[in-house]
Amino acid sequence: MNAYRPAPYSNWITVLKIILLIIALYFSAIILSQVFTWFFSIAFVVIRIAVYFVTSILVLHFFLKLLFGYDLLRFILGSRFSR
Repeated sequence: MNAYRPAPYSNWITVLKIILLIIALYFSAIILSQVFTWFFSIAFVVIRIAVYFVTSILVLHFFLKLLFGYDLLRFILGSRFSR
């Protein structure tokens, strides 16, 4: 036999917990919106610079290969990645 008897649980406690959860989520959304705005703006700039850099290297490689037969990617990466 088990002598454990659970305490009576009120529905008001459940309602209070749900209201506190909603308020906490609201405040976290307000605070984190500013943080994510800065994060995504910095990430966008970094990704944009990386795409411009990689695109310019590939276009330069293509024109050097087409005009002069010079392999720029082999010069940059070396012979490690070629077969």
